[in-house]
Amino acid sequence: MRAWYLAAALLLGGCATEQAPVDMVLRNGAVYTMNPSQPKATALAIDDGRIIAVGNDSSIARHYKGRTDIDLHGQMVLPGFHDSHMHPVQGGVGLALCELSSARTIDAIIATVKACDTRLPAGDWLTGSGWDLSLFKDANPGKALLDAVSVTRPIFLGGADGHSSWANSKALEVAGINRETPDPPAGIIERDDAGNPSGTLRESAQDLARDLVPPTTPEAFADGLRRALAMANSFGITSIDEAWAGQNELDAYRTLLNSGELTARVVASVDNMNDAVDTLVRPADRGSASRLHVDAVKIFVDGVLEGETAALLEPYLDSPGFRGDLKMTPKDLAARVTELDRRGIQVHMHAIGDRAVRAGLDAIEAATRANGPSDNRHQIAHLQLVDAADRPRFAELGVTADFEALWAYPDQYITDVNLPQVGEDRVNAMYPIGSILRSGGRIVGGSDWPVSSMNPLDAIEVGVRRQDPGETGTPVLNAGERVSLDDMLAAYTINGAWLMHEDDITGSLQPGKMADIVILARDLHDVAPEEINEVPVTMTLLEGKPVYRK
Repeated sequence: MRAWYLAAALLLGGCATEQAPVDMVLRNGAVYTMNPSQPKATALAIDDGRIIAVGNDSSIARHYKGRTDIDLHGQMVLPGFHDSHMHPVQGGVGLALCELSSARTIDAIIATVKACDTRLPAGDWLTGSGWDLSLFKDANPGKALLDAVSVTRPIFLGGADGHSSWANSKALEVAGINRETPDPPAGIIERDDAGNPSGTLRESAQDLARDLVPPTTPEAFADGLRRALAMANSFGITSIDEAWAGQNELDAYRTLLNSGELTARVVASVDNMNDAVDTLVRPADRGSASRLHVDAVKIFVDGVLEGETAALLEPYLDSPGFRGDLKMTPKDLAARVTELDRRGIQVHMHAIGDRAVRAGLDAIEAATRANGPSDNRHQIAHLQLVDAADRPRFAELGVTADFEALWAYPDQYITDVNLPQVGEDRVNAMYPIGSILRSGGRIVGGSDWPVSSMNPLDAIEVGVRRQDPGETGTPVLNAGERVSLDDMLAAYTINGAWLMHEDDITGSLQPGKMADIVILARDLHDVAPEEINEVPVTMTLLEGKPVYRK
């Protein structure tokens, strides 16, 4: 950015009368800057990828003439959305497979699988993802349903939660899974009453069959990422925290970065179990203007409630005495987090159960005692159950609370699966967004796509209402945990930018920052809360260039 432009931005009220030519002027809008020193405006000027000035229509018009001049007609302007936890490459690849997330009944799932079967050559694996665990008793679909589609073709389908998969008899046979096969470490082979594999595999047990699926090509990974980015841009997302990256995912990102097709900023978290994690992660690159940073490590502390692999402080009600398992002992977790923290690496933890959340906080506390305070900005994601005693610790330890807020309403997962598992008291305490925020903690928002909708407005609405998005008169999940619209907007903008070490270049609309911007058709403050998720994105800008237009 040319220095005189920045000087002009700082002197909007000065004596200059000549209009400086700039790439774009946005005017007559409802501009919410997320900058506390200038929270609202109506216009801004953009040049060379950066915001040059923010102000009212007359001040911008007096000083700047846009080569592109857009009358917003009152539309809402925000910093581009930051999704702090999603899986773009995996989700994008899945869109080209047997995609089941839109199937709302068991019959619809089987009909979709049958249609996928007809499109494949004989003998090929049928793979897909997205089936809804809550449709099946105990979240445990049986192999017989898939055997009705084919007993000669291996069928292997990932669940919507990412922690369960469903296989037919042929896939189990090819994988050598039978009644004598022991559960692998950190995995569960679900079994019927006779002890035979039922067809559902949890956690690491999925790998017994998944590792035999023919590998996805590099081209398919790159194409999947292209599909995911197009979807993300259509929802106003300009920055993404890739929540689990292996070599294939990193190669896809670098392919698109090198070809100029990476239409979002990405911070990638490398799987802690990856043998090459120490060479893949480069915290020294943090803070550069590159659109791709690989500077975080993902650690799974536990699994999920639906498969009873989440680690709880008190037992599951339907499995007396069983509290789930941590994937690492507290001692090993603390040692690993301390090591990563010492090296300047951000830690991105998955923790669903309250025992897992406590173990994660304890590990970060141990790291801080050993290494002293840092600017690594560690996060814990999901946080379905957080003990009341641990909620203030997020602020005390400087840990970011990453909520997938779309999950915080009484859907079938909660009412039909979780309620029998943990009871009404723990259900009513789920996703304590308000409690952590009121205790001084920083919250960010993620989708965990393809687990759930990528649209940030779905999650923003649920954070505000704690009800089914778009519906009225529906049950509420603990109204005391509601937060304000502005709180949720901060979670998806400036807070997300801070978490990703991007707050010096994006996350707010102010001179000198990159012009990463989302334009919404209506001001969210002026619509009924149950209509928030229906407001369309009309344009998304990355560095001042449109990456999506409605």
